[in-house]
Amino acid sequence: MKKELILKGTINILILVELTKNELYGYAIEKRINDRLNSKLPTGTIYTLLHSLESRGYIEYKNKKNANGRQSKTYIITDAGLKFLSSHKEPLSNVRVVLDYLIDEINKL
Repeated sequence: MKKELILKGTINILILVELTKNELYGYAIEKRINDRLNSKLPTGTIYTLLHSLESRGYIEYKNKKNANGRQSKTYIITDAGLKFLSSHKEPLSNVRVVLDYLIDEINKL
């Protein structure tokens, strides 16, 4: 049986939330997201999402030297990204109520 893609619409928001804490390399973002989801996203997914968030103006990157001395992109959230996050507070709260209800009902089965 195939599982529904419940988290499909929330991973971008999760990336933005992680970037409110620190500027991060793509690999670090991928690791944090995988840890939060308790699973591994398909290879390249994070970079596709980062590119999409960048094209929408929600994140920017700067080139920095990493620990190996090579240039790497470090991502930061923009003011537009912060505004986008703020606009999702109420919808996410509403989804939480529905999810709590669904989990309670499924637990009764």
